[in-house]
Amino acid sequence: MKTTIADIARIVGKSQATVSRVINNPEKVKESTRNEVLRVMKENNYVYNALAGSLGKKTTRTIGLIIPTITNPIFSVSTQGMQSAATRRGYSLLLGTTEYSASLELELVQLFLQKRVDGIVFTGTPMNDRTIDFIQRRKIPFVITYERINDDHTSFVTFDNVKAADRIMEYLFSMGHRRIGMITGKFSHSSRSKRRWQGYKAGLEKRDILYDEELVMQKDFTVIGGREAAARMLQNQNPPTAIFCGNDIIAYGVMATAKEKGLKVGTNISIVGFDDLEMSATMDPPLTTTRIPGNEMGEMGAMILIDEIEKKSDGPAQYILETDFIVRGSVANLNQ
Repeated sequence: MKTTIADIARIVGKSQATVSRVINNPEKVKESTRNEVLRVMKENNYVYNALAGSLGKKTTRTIGLIIPTITNPIFSVSTQGMQSAATRRGYSLLLGTTEYSASLELELVQLFLQKRVDGIVFTGTPMNDRTIDFIQRRKIPFVITYERINDDHTSFVTFDNVKAADRIMEYLFSMGHRRIGMITGKFSHSSRSKRRWQGYKAGLEKRDILYDEELVMQKDFTVIGGREAAARMLQNQNPPTAIFCGNDIIAYGVMATAKEKGLKVGTNISIVGFDDLEMSATMDPPLTTTRIPGNEMGEMGAMILIDEIEKKSDGPAQYILETDFIVRGSVANLNQ
């Protein structure tokens, strides 16, 4: 016989309204009571039909998350933070990846709305102008993470890509480097890549160093992309003494190619990454990089969106978080 919400209430010794709140508004129920109800539900194999329960309320307590790819671990970090926050608020997460395709991004949004998500979190600025127009016309709440938006009406939680890149350049200059290359993601795929390049270029200009196009390459955010770009860059008649990589994964490829060419990373070639993936501290040598607040962005993004869905916000929320520059052993000090 199928277990009902009335059965769960009877076993726990609480009202059906309390059990319903555990399901629909868990934050409004005392933790000990919530845990007891959830335990009994699990022991009795009770499964709540979220779709059926949402028909009258026009809500599914589901939020959609769009990320560029599942192959870059940094997006797993922010997704984990978002999942944690959503679960605490009684929401589930529907995940989609664009693989840096503007057309697929719009298709995902349309699919999410067919699934009746209550709101959407975008990782970075939507690539397709039609995407924003599509959801705004339907009055679907949305939040953007990883990038700042020049719009007072749009919620976002991000960090300053330009500032973080400039900080990397400042460190490299302090270590005596003047010929600095950059390998970054394709601007057409990610405006974050362009922001980091802007910080790189600004760093050169502040020190009256000419920008050299031969020392800048756009590649996929992959190890192979880093390897291919480094192979070309290091063949330059006057190669760079340091290479600023748009993310840690590119840096791993650059390190591999440098070693194959007989260069010792941290001695006669310097490499800096961006993201501070867990693996970066275990590289040989450990990678100097920028740590971004991935988990925090995910948590805050979910909380902001859910507040908007539940009409608990006073208006758009906009946050710019800090990054940390992590110095390890992959950069040589040319001043010595």
